[in-house]
Amino acid sequence: MADKDLKKLNRAELLEILVKQGRELEECRAENARLEEELARREISIEKAGSIAEASLVLNGVFEAAQNACEQYVENIAVLSDRQEEICRRMEAESRVKAENMLSEAQRRSREVEEKTREKCTAMIRNSKEQAKQYWDEVSSQLEEFYEQHAGLRELLSIVAERKDD
Repeated sequence: MADKDLKKLNRAELLEILVKQGRELEECRAENARLEEELARREISIEKAGSIAEASLVLNGVFEAAQNACEQYVENIAVLSDRQEEICRRMEAESRVKAENMLSEAQRRSREVEEKTREKCTAMIRNSKEQAKQYWDEVSSQLEEFYEQHAGLRELLSIVAERKDD
């Protein structure tokens, strides 16, 4: 970062950059120490081996261990994969059962609502018919009463009816 850019930053940003660089420095030091240790181990192995042939045999042991570790890793992955597939199958079966139960419950509720609706409709029709009959009976009785009160109208109607027949 250029000096001009650094001058534009505030203290918090500068501290943040310093902390970040400090972390990176620590990581580099740790990596350096690990690599130096590994180098020292290899040098000791070569010194112990006494010759390049013996060193290659020691390295072959490392490769064999790495191969064994790799095979073990692959086996573990296969086992975990099988377990995961079994869990998935079980969860799918449980989900299907749950879905079927929910569907049957929804169908049952639907039938109940439909039956209640039919009952309400039947009651409404029955009430409507009863009310219509009551109104008709009331209107009929009022017409009969009117007709009786106006006897002259009855005679007039009968005369009109006789003339139509002639």
